Amino acid sequence: MSVTATVEIDAPPAAVWETLTAFGRYGAWNPLITRIEAEPVEGATVQAVINQPRFPPVPIRATITRADPDRELAWETQLPGGGLLRVSHAFQLRPVAGGDRTAFSQVERLDGPVGTAVPEALVGFLADGFDEMNAALRRRVETGVPASGPGESPDHNP
Repeated sequence: MSVTATVEIDAPPAAVWETLTAFGRYGAWNPLITRIEAEPVEGATVQAVINQPRFPPVPIRATITRADPDRELAWETQLPGGGLLRVSHAFQLRPVAGGDRTAFSQVERLDGPVGTAVPEALVGFLADGFDEMNAALRRRVETGVPASGPGESPDHNP
């Protein structure tokens, strides 16, 4: 089962990537991932809090499986207990309009016995959360708010 949500952002992929990987600022703009600690490099551990609509906040621990600047950031996590549920999440950036704009997509795939039994209602809730984050990312990038403010580094959570 997979869920995809896409938005077009009026900025080049490098600008979107800068905001996407400024993890320390997520609490200021991101309604879905309200806290994240990670380095955007393959093999790094991600610790985050996911605030999916209609559900209580959920802490996750994942491993970055792909970090291709200006193109894709992906991670994977699974429930303890032998792979009953494996979740792969990717943020994909594709240049459009000659590279002046970005098609930004979130793609989440749920695999394993639990993943195949996910109800359609949950799929809708996931898509809602992705749409909310995508809209917030678009606003953040298009308004020119810096990825990190004075005295803040992109990899430090307040």
